[in-house]
Amino acid sequence: MPDTAPQQRSTLNRPWVLKMLIFILVLVAFGSWGLYDAAVKYPASGGRFAEWAEWQYLQKAREADAEEFGYFLNYASVPDPKQELAHLSDPETVRKNQEAAENPDSTRRLRAIAEITRRQWLDGLRLVGQMTPERTTIENPRARLDELSTAWGTRQQPTALHGYDIPMQWGIMVGCYALALYLLYLFVRVASKSYRWDPEQQRLAFPGGASIVPSDLAEIDKRKWDKFIVFLKINDGHEKLGGKEVRVDTYRHARVEGWILEMEKTRFPPEEEGDDNAPSEPGSGNNADASDAVAG
Repeated sequence: MPDTAPQQRSTLNRPWVLKMLIFILVLVAFGSWGLYDAAVKYPASGGRFAEWAEWQYLQKAREADAEEFGYFLNYASVPDPKQELAHLSDPETVRKNQEAAENPDSTRRLRAIAEITRRQWLDGLRLVGQMTPERTTIENPRARLDELSTAWGTRQQPTALHGYDIPMQWGIMVGCYALALYLLYLFVRVASKSYRWDPEQQRLAFPGGASIVPSDLAEIDKRKWDKFIVFLKINDGHEKLGGKEVRVDTYRHARVEGWILEMEKTRFPPEEEGDDNAPSEPGSGNNADASDAVAG
């Protein structure tokens, strides 16, 4: 008595596994890049600009002493930065300061320029989350100006941040990590399922437990065969899948495509060798190792 052929089981298709791993690694890399930019690079760059803007502001505040004696010592410090930035950002205040700064005959031209640079400094601190009284209260304006002049006197102006720079990097991180997690979930989900094949009965068992033999097939629809998709239309009399159309993706699991082709030859054999009306096999034919199937 001949030995019964052992039941076969599908495995993950290597090209699909490699593609998934590459996608996941690329997404993690881009997400980590966004995290670094959002948490380290951009805050450091924005902090440098805020410090440079503070230097510019203190210089203009000292020049404003020419209009109002004691302005530098009395108004250089900003005890309530949030309220002050709100005031300086008011459209009417912005308009008045801009007009005065551009008018050589204005009696408050130097103070207007100081307020414009003060706003730039405070906004730079806001963008990097450093706009606090501890950061904007200056106990000794002269000493602070000397310190900043030493630090920035021979250096170039750093690039200012835009309001969307840091949030965009956080968005890139969240988006890339979320997509990477989804692909990882998909990988685990596909890996947890498999197809089984009984070569003696030509019985294909789907991951959900239902199985079919060639006589259960009403039609094998290959309209998306070039995309590794095949639709198996099941006869009405099938116990679990009667009348249903099972969509099978033959790229994620190896060997499934070959099993379906075997069932097709049995269920829909060519009438004659070379017959023009004989059913053809679309696709490359070298995808016997490529597959997955999502039943239903």
